[in-house]
Amino acid sequence: MPISPPQFFPRWIRLAACAAAVALAVPAKAQTDDTVPFYVGGSLGVSHVSNIYHQSDATNSDTVVSAGLLGGLDQRLGRQHFKLDGSLQDNRYSTNRDLNNQSYSLRTALDWQTIGDLSGTLSAKSDRSLADFNVGSGVNPIFRKNTERNDEYQAFARLGVATRYSLEAGWIRRKRDFSAEEYDRFVFHQDAGSLGIYATPAGNVRLGLVGRHTKGQNPRYPVGIAIDPDNSKLVVVSAPNDFSRDDIDFTTRWSTGGSSELNTRISRSRTKNSLEALRNFSGTTGAVAWNWQATAKIQLNIYYSRDTGQESQISVADVDRVYTTWQANGTYALTGKINLNASVGRYRARRSSDPGVPVFDALENNRSYNVGMRWSFSRSFSLSCQYDHSSRDSSVPQYVYSAGSYGCTGQAILY
Repeated sequence: MPISPPQFFPRWIRLAACAAAVALAVPAKAQTDDTVPFYVGGSLGVSHVSNIYHQSDATNSDTVVSAGLLGGLDQRLGRQHFKLDGSLQDNRYSTNRDLNNQSYSLRTALDWQTIGDLSGTLSAKSDRSLADFNVGSGVNPIFRKNTERNDEYQAFARLGVATRYSLEAGWIRRKRDFSAEEYDRFVFHQDAGSLGIYATPAGNVRLGLVGRHTKGQNPRYPVGIAIDPDNSKLVVVSAPNDFSRDDIDFTTRWSTGGSSELNTRISRSRTKNSLEALRNFSGTTGAVAWNWQATAKIQLNIYYSRDTGQESQISVADVDRVYTTWQANGTYALTGKINLNASVGRYRARRSSDPGVPVFDALENNRSYNVGMRWSFSRSFSLSCQYDHSSRDSSVPQYVYSAGSYGCTGQAILY
């Protein structure tokens, strides 16, 4: 199966205030245990954002107050294990009040197992937040509220978990939508099926050969401009783009005594599009993820991938452009109650054109970094502070920007 990138990276291009508030649900999830299978709580955070609309001149800034409700359930039912985590945030801007919004994050999963060697996972997740105001990819920056919603559903079944050889089948459905019509090219839905066989030649090595087939649609992909006969205004003409993708994956997992784990994927990939304006893709893609527990207090994670925007979920409309992505993050337990964290990420994209055909946004280079601290007063109360920064270099001047944010959020959990 494809290696998923760390959760932080796909979110850094959104407003840091919304992302920080939603992310606080993760530590709460880790605090549940078998004796207390549920939790409820709340959070309150204040962030200052230096460049809300991601403009090149960076003239806009604001203060955001985010109040949230948190809740979760972690329950074992015999051989089955059910988990549910959710957060709802109300985000209020001090100056740009038209950007006030409600964001949410919901995760649920059921790990099931039969008496024999058959097991699997059913899961679903849904998120809503403000979208990036300067997304690039042929879309001019917008200066009004635009919400983004992402849904994902998964079902996996495994046969022979405790044996040297195992078989795994899976299905994933993804869907993305935006409230602003300027982002219609990024709206999509897709279904992907996979079937793989895995071998464990040694206790710490796992090899896999997986076939994947993906089929989906961009229902409103812009293909041109026309004049509306009713009001003589220019309007964008859209058409559905049906796409499909086939992959053959070779995967490995190497664990070294529990302190380090290396996962790799090398794939031969082929993508086809129904719209002639979108070129088909055929080539080699892949990903590498390394998790290292360096000491009892230090944990490091490194991720790298080379894939199309469609598969990496960075920019689904960029089916004919290859992204190279890497991220590194680490945590350090300064004391029993104070944890420090830092991350740095980058993704680059370059689109090559046919001879004599100009390319509008041929080069794109995005960077981000984050530093933060979490202080757990007790099992139920904590305070988190962080600083985020993101920037983009591009061959298109209006896509260039630099933005930062800093803030703190308090969280209280009741069991």
